Amino acid sequence: GAGTPVTGRVARLVADFGLRLFREAVGHRGDTNAVFAPHGATAVLVALQLATAGHGRHQLEATMGFSIKGECPQWCP
Repeated sequence: GAGTPVTGRVARLVADFGLRLFREAVGHRGDTNAVFAPHGATAVLVALQLATAGHGRHQLEATMGFSIKGECPQWCP
């Protein structure tokens, strides 16, 4: 449908952020078991983007690599 390209791009950005977050969270644990939900953490940070403005929102957008407004940094696909 008409929304497919944007939806696909958002899904890729969310998945990319979730994987980066997962790697950072468990990458230093070695062979220790860990339970982590990248999708849940991403959902919380997206909600924070909704609740913040100014510098705080800019920091979240830069860290996550996308904005809830549909904008993304120069490096994003």
